[in-house]
Amino acid sequence: MSKIFLSHTSTDKKFVRKLGADLRRYGHTIWIDEAEINIGDSLIGKIRDGLDSVDYVAVVLSEASIKSEWVKKEIEIASNREIEEKKVLVLPLLIQNVELPGFLKGKFYGDFSQDDEYEEKLQLLLRSLPDSKSEDEINIEDEELTRLKEELAGAKKVIDHFKSDLEKVTEHSFEIKSDELQAAILEENERNPKHAPINNVYAFQIDDVYITLGYILHVIRKLRMKGAHQFEPFITMNNKWDDVDRMLEAYQDMINR
Repeated sequence: MSKIFLSHTSTDKKFVRKLGADLRRYGHTIWIDEAEINIGDSLIGKIRDGLDSVDYVAVVLSEASIKSEWVKKEIEIASNREIEEKKVLVLPLLIQNVELPGFLKGKFYGDFSQDDEYEEKLQLLLRSLPDSKSEDEINIEDEELTRLKEELAGAKKVIDHFKSDLEKVTEHSFEIKSDELQAAILEENERNPKHAPINNVYAFQIDDVYITLGYILHVIRKLRMKGAHQFEPFITMNNKWDDVDRMLEAYQDMINR
């Protein structure tokens, strides 16, 4: 995936934030000054570092930005890098009908000036960026995220209802596990508190690999998308499918209550 510097002026923040969010959805990393520069940082140094570290510089062109000395300097630095490296680096994106600055004249540009053509122009931009995720990949991830949110919402209701009983059962099961497994469980429970009742009882380890509910759900998602995962032979060789089944059955029972 590509790392992209979004060169712009503050007047165009609304468009830049939307574009940045969409590019992230398609797997790319975005450099935006408001996210990268902290109080006390050197503006010039930080921006120069950003321009030197990215794969592309997308220049958002508007009536305000073509007058901005900052944007002009960013275009100059990026254009010099493009010449030195002899590859396409600068991507002009028009959001208003303005004349391209001297450094960019002659370049094919993305015309985002019409709101109703945004999606069409976004897809055109994505074709210029290597390794953009496909629409199918995006849809699968969105559907999976929705499903997981529903699962967690259901789990929360169950946990709230049976909290006192769950605490009694899980406390003893957790205490008899190894210190290393306990540490792995606590780490995942901190990330996914709603997994705690299952992890505390059913999580197990094979050598230095800790099998928690989050780990299994991650593997299942990979299996659904790619059809294979090293987890399968690993569990088979260690004869642990019964342990996996117990954990998933407990999770299903918890959600269905």
